[in-house]
Amino acid sequence: MSKQNPKEQSAYNNKFDGLMNAAPHKRYKSFAVTVADWESVWLDCDPNQPLPDEGVISVWPEEMFAAAVCTDKPFFKMDVRDFCDLLEAHPDATIRVFPNGKNWTDTAAEDLLEDVLEELDRVE
Repeated sequence: MSKQNPKEQSAYNNKFDGLMNAAPHKRYKSFAVTVADWESVWLDCDPNQPLPDEGVISVWPEEMFAAAVCTDKPFFKMDVRDFCDLLEAHPDATIRVFPNGKNWTDTAAEDLLEDVLEELDRVE
């Protein structure tokens, strides 16, 4: 994170705390909107490797959230269009959307794909 003045730092902290403490369904909606706007996704597995054996991928809309949860393992940035291709290729995979370490929303890849594409259509 770059140097921020106190007001910017406070806004950053408020955003972080607000979203990390929000209900899972609100974080899910925030995820879809943010990845469409910023055109990137952060995930807990290497997108260039096969899906994990358990078939569950955790995803976040911004690096700061992935870093807060993935403290003992790497996380990866992916272009939102490539992410949509990944979801389309694995429609039955379980996607754990915006976990905060306590709770999350699990959804089928095909359902998340539909929501992300809807948001992408909205911003284009």
